[in-house]
Amino acid sequence: MRWEYTQLRFVPRGKSWTGEIEELWLDDRQLISRSHPQRDITLVGLMNELGEQGWELVTYAQPFTGYHGGCYTFKRQK
Repeated sequence: MRWEYTQLRFVPRGKSWTGEIEELWLDDRQLISRSHPQRDITLVGLMNELGEQGWELVTYAQPFTGYHGGCYTFKRQK
């Protein structure tokens, strides 16, 4: 069986999770940036869209680089 993968990375606004996102990336495409905030894009909404496209969440990693955020990795059968 062959798989393809995609990653959803985010940095929340502030030091604790309020639901507001400062930066959001889907692979190499930046969806939200500090200079271009998007109120119509949410982390949960984007995860639901990926699920509808057949993507399944396989891992979540929180980096140890000092910033608060995370990386979700999804896979689906190729």
